Amino acid sequence: MANSELSKLKVLFMYDFFKTQLNAYNHDSVTVNDLIGYLEDKTGYTFERKSIYSDISRINEYVEKTETVIGSDSWITSEGKKYRRNELKDEITIDEARLIVDAISTTTFVDTELCNKITRLFPTYFPADYEKRALFPHYRKTSKRSTLNLNCIRSGIEDKRPLRISYGYKLGSELIEKSDRLISPLALDWENNCYYVVAVDNKEAESRGLGNDQELTKALRRYRFDRIARVDYAEKEAFIDYKNDALRKQELMQFIENSVSAFSSDKPVHVNLTITGETRKDVLKAYGAFASRITNNIFIEDDTKLEKGILKIRVDTGHAPTLFTGLFELSTFDNVEIEIGNEEICREYGEYIRKAAKAAKLAGL
Repeated sequence: MANSELSKLKVLFMYDFFKTQLNAYNHDSVTVNDLIGYLEDKTGYTFERKSIYSDISRINEYVEKTETVIGSDSWITSEGKKYRRNELKDEITIDEARLIVDAISTTTFVDTELCNKITRLFPTYFPADYEKRALFPHYRKTSKRSTLNLNCIRSGIEDKRPLRISYGYKLGSELIEKSDRLISPLALDWENNCYYVVAVDNKEAESRGLGNDQELTKALRRYRFDRIARVDYAEKEAFIDYKNDALRKQELMQFIENSVSAFSSDKPVHVNLTITGETRKDVLKAYGAFASRITNNIFIEDDTKLEKGILKIRVDTGHAPTLFTGLFELSTFDNVEIEIGNEEICREYGEYIRKAAKAAKLAGL
């Protein structure tokens, strides 16, 4: 059998077996007889035991040369009559693979086949009954036009090409009041189960002058992808970008952090809040709802009196309408009161409440 052409492929079959059929994270093991049976099933031939030992040594030599194994010189190790394998440096762990599948299967831009590809790539991570125990998938079909638009935006970011987009407002499932915008796309952001395009508004940037990176920040805009009806390359237009790469990264990160829900703001605010409730549980319920809405940069300032129903927090976020919506929601919890430590925000929140009261009066409530 040593002269068989199939014997040359045997080492590849064995490498593939250890890579895909054995799990490094729950100590799967295999015997030499198991390997002989696997190879016979794949090739139709029965190989000698000593050739199996030789090929395991050869595979370990290869992995050692590539320096890809974690925590050991040998990838395949023996314990008595059984063989196990160690983790590789570039290997996705079982937890990571399952988190990826969960994330893909519950987001809008998803292809069912993509999850199937991942489960086939890591068969030991996803047993036959995995779907019965896993997160319920929320697969949705996106139009071919949406996929093309998204790919066009990605190309614009990667190749630094300006884009002309048709941008509107959603009314039910329709886009209305659409207008053309000339943008230089810089990044994609994902929030609220939707993509957002962070871009320079070319018209705004040109009105402010193009020689100052700080002024360019004031021309940054955030466009919700599902409000974009059409995307085209603006071949004859200039791509407007930061001259300083470090500043570009810093300003983009701060801009995204200052974005609250669908709104963006170049004016970050710092708000100290005291949440007071009749019980500790009242406070935690209210705080949990507020923190889920205003997700970025919430800090616990003082929780030493939490047992008495008092919690002090600080919010560093964008100056945007949804900040006040979050404050209002916080106020609606039974047995809970809030104290706002920022005078400007307190004054604007008061205006928000007056508008709500006027609307209720007009509605006859």
